[in-house]
This record gives sequence, C-alpha cells and structure tokens, in this order.
Amino acid sequence: MAWNAACANNGGGLVLVPAIGRFLVLPLLLQGPCNGFIQLQIDGDLLASPDKAFVSGYYWLQIHQVNNLAIHGLGRLVGRGQTAWPYNTCSTDASCTRLPINLIFQSVNIARIRNIKSFHSKSFHFALNGCNDVLFDNVTVIAPSDSPNTDGIHISMSTGITIQNSLIATGDDCISLGPGSHTVNITNVHCGPGHGISIGSLGRYPNESDVSGITVRDTKFYGTMNGVRIKTWSSSYQSVLSNVAFLNLEMHNVNNPIVIDQNYCPHNACQQTKVSESRVQIKDVKYEDIRGSSSIQAAVTFNCSQVAPCQGIVLQNINLTFNGTGSSTSICQNVRGSSFGPQLPPCCF
Repeated sequence: MAWNAACANNGGGLVLVPAIGRFLVLPLLLQGPCNGFIQLQIDGDLLASPDKAFVSGYYWLQIHQVNNLAIHGLGRLVGRGQTAWPYNTCSTDASCTRLPINLIFQSVNIARIRNIKSFHSKSFHFALNGCNDVLFDNVTVIAPSDSPNTDGIHISMSTGITIQNSLIATGDDCISLGPGSHTVNITNVHCGPGHGISIGSLGRYPNESDVSGITVRDTKFYGTMNGVRIKTWSSSYQSVLSNVAFLNLEMHNVNNPIVIDQNYCPHNACQQTKVSESRVQIKDVKYEDIRGSSSIQAAVTFNCSQVAPCQGIVLQNINLTFNGTGSSTSICQNVRGSSFGPQLPPCCF
C-alpha cells in the first residue's frame, strides 16, 4: 500500500522501512510506472519467509517498469536461503526448479542502489533484465561459500550498468553477465568466496543477443573458483562477445585466474566431445596488469572453439605465480592474439 501510494503521487515519493524493525515480507511485486522519482529507504530488515511453500518461484521481491528509482539505507534483505538450499537440485538436474531471487529489477531505467546489504538469498541476490542506466554502489552480498546458485548480481538484456565499491562473498558467481549485456563497468569489487566474475554461459539458446563493452577493473579476488571467466556452451548457437577489458586485477589463491572455456557443458546437458563446436565468436578481449597467485598450475587457460577461434586476445603485464611446486603455466587452444610486457606464465600463443 505504501509503494502504491508513493508511486501514484504526482512528483514521486519515498517508502521507508524503519530502522527499528524486522518485517516478514511474502513474495512482492512493486509495480510501476510511477508518477515521479521514487525512493525505497530500507533501514530495517526485510525477511523472506522460511516456509517451504515459498521455496520455489521466480522472485522474492521484484521491481517492474519503474523509471527514476533510488534504493538506499542501512538495512538488509534477508533471504533465509538456508531453508531452501536443500531443495536445490540444479547441480544434477538441468531442468531443475529455480529458487526465488532476492530482488529482481525488470524493465527499470535510471536507478541508483546504494549501501544495501543482501544476505543468504535462496537463489541470485540481485538480477537485472531489460534495464538501462543502473548503479550499484557500496552494496554488500553475503552467503556461505557452499550455497548453490547464489550469484551476487546477474545481468541480462541490460545496458549501462555500473557496479562499484562493493563486497560480494557468496556461493556462485560474484557477478554474472548473460546475453544482451552491454556497456557494463565493474570497479573496485571485493570478490570472494565465490566463483569469480563470469561472462556467460552464452550460446545455449537460439537468437541470443550479443554481449559487448564489458570492463572489469581495480578488483580483488580472494580464494575464488575462478577469477575472470568467459564461458560458452560447447555445442551452441551463434552469437558474438566483443570489446571486453580486464584491467588492474589482483588474484589471491584463485583456482583459475584467467580462463576462457568454450567447452562448458554441466550436468551432461549436451553430448561431450573432444572438439568444441561452440559458435559463439569471442573477440577483442584485453587482459592488462593482472597479478597475484593461482591455486592450480595452469593460471591462464584459453580453451577456445575450433569452429570459431578466439580472436584479438591481448595479454599485457601478467604476473601470476603458482601456489605450489614449480612455475605457473598457460594453456592455449584455438586462440589468436598478442602479448606485451612481462608474462608469467609465459604466453602460449
């Protein structure tokens, strides 16, 4: 009722969640369009239901068709994911039922999300689809390292997204970018634990939109499964990923600091072969000033497609040591590019 009143008010309005309070909220759609700039100030805690009846569903909270939005405050979104994770079967079943996303932005334009904390989501913490000009600043995401599918921020079919000055410690990708992600800037993020920052997986469905203009800079990874990863399905439909830059990154005991995997095929969802038939073209990807340590010897892996080899891959000033016996190494398949400056491990193309 408060949202509807603020949204309908000429000139906009503000919805306040008081600081002294913990509020149980059942799945909720906050619908626009609104008649002006609208603010959601969350100073208290919003609690998802622990009831099994709310284990499945697309979202817990959704904001739909809203322009000129601000979300801020000192409060928390508490997803109570520990009541739902035992029902997650996605590690073995590609057609599994997805659990609710803590907060999804659908068709939202010009939004600023600041200082919000998201805890223990049942699935993704934040997701954006069909959005434009959205800023996440000083956002905190927390979930156990073994919590399934709890991506920090997932982006798809969206343009002009900025994520900065944030801490993301979760059980899946800190940030994941799906089809149709354009002009995304990620700066000064603490990532870990989790699976790193991933572009993809791409190419699973026909007519996927291309991905371009992705920049990740000044970011640190701690004990993550991957650092910066690009992944496409091993048997995929055609699309293009281009104009990507990974700049000034620190890796601290990261399993795969730099990886392109065009043989991605979890849960036996496609026929495994020794030859990648991915038709996603990856081109113009730059890795510059990336340093730190790898927990496996192959610190750099480019496993590109035989039918659409990676093109325009650039390595500049790479210094990744192996936390073990021997020196770090690199692996290259079907990749074309160039290298400049010091290279540890030695460049393999």
